[in-house]
Amino acid sequence: MHISRYTPIAPLFVALWFSLQVSAQPNRPGTGPDREALRERMDAMAVGFLTEKLELDAETAQVFWPIFNAHKEKKEAVEKKERDAEKALAAWENGDNEAFNALLKDLENAEIEAARLRGGFLREIAEAFDPAFAIRCVQAQREFGRMVRERFQERMSSEDRRAPGKMGRGPGRQRPR
Repeated sequence: MHISRYTPIAPLFVALWFSLQVSAQPNRPGTGPDREALRERMDAMAVGFLTEKLELDAETAQVFWPIFNAHKEKKEAVEKKERDAEKALAAWENGDNEAFNALLKDLENAEIEAARLRGGFLREIAEAFDPAFAIRCVQAQREFGRMVRERFQERMSSEDRRAPGKMGRGPGRQRPR
């Protein structure tokens, strides 16, 4: 029997290769920071921000937050419908016009439902408080969203910010401030 001089090294190489394969984790979207913990943290930030911006005291907060939270739950459901409709439309391949129009109709219905929901929320807030408060509420929500986007952009490197599909708008397409 002939023994090669590489024979003692071969098991070491196989063990090393196997350990690298076992320890490598696939890059899945669900990995990384706990999404639920991040969502709870964002919600807490939103509560603090809106409470401060809208100058909510204990009495007004007892009226405002149940309305806001009910609206938020409905809004999340509508946004999911809209995302699903957008995904279905994006996945559509050369089929017939009838199937395309049905997918487009689903997207339109989700967008219309979102607009109606926003209007209903504003009416309900204006009834509970006054129209000026409802407008301040919308402005505060937009300001919070803008603040969150800016914080995310600050945390991203400039290369990542310009990458297609990332949060940045790309070179030459920045919004004027």
